[in-house]
Amino acid sequence: MTDNPHIRASDDERNRVIAALSEAFAQGRIDYAELDERTEQVWRCRYREELITPLEDLFPDPTVVLDTAVPAVIPHRAVSPASTQVTGESGGSEMSLSMMGGNEKSGDWLCAPRHTSLTVMGGNYLDLRSARLTSRETEIVAVAVMGGIEIVVPEDVRVVSSGLGIMGGFGITTGKRVTTRMNDLPADAPVIRVSGVGLMGSVTVVRKPRKAT
Repeated sequence: MTDNPHIRASDDERNRVIAALSEAFAQGRIDYAELDERTEQVWRCRYREELITPLEDLFPDPTVVLDTAVPAVIPHRAVSPASTQVTGESGGSEMSLSMMGGNEKSGDWLCAPRHTSLTVMGGNYLDLRSARLTSRETEIVAVAVMGGIEIVVPEDVRVVSSGLGIMGGFGITTGKRVTTRMNDLPADAPVIRVSGVGLMGSVTVVRKPRKAT
């Protein structure tokens, strides 16, 4: 009988590897881009042996991670139901537009994997705290021309901003009641990527606690 090294990986083993990667990120041993890439790699792994690769430069013997139980406490995993916010539904809102007026999306709404928000001499407001996300990674392209766009995200979601302010502003702020640092979020937390431009206007991403239910 021939030995078969291709043993299927379990979700428990994937979670152990992700917990180890999250700890390495918290220690500054890998950066966010590496964490993001390796986490995606883990979820694509079908076989146990494939889970070793993301850990090879972090542990002398990466197989130890697979045989060690996930720590009882993972920082801030229970802060809020971020994972349940990703529903995997199809469709969703792809555009919010205003010209010399306003456009608001809040409460229970479905956000597409890529949403473009554009305002010209107006104001847009996107509140993602109760929104349903179709994907673990959501891209929002925000363009404010002589106007303003405010995007509110829950504190248990990771935010990546790569926008530009031209005679205007583009950035992330954290509300006073936020208690969770992004560095403390689990590796599998949903990701909101915000890009675009504030041209004589402003795009502001605000991290806030989820609304009480």
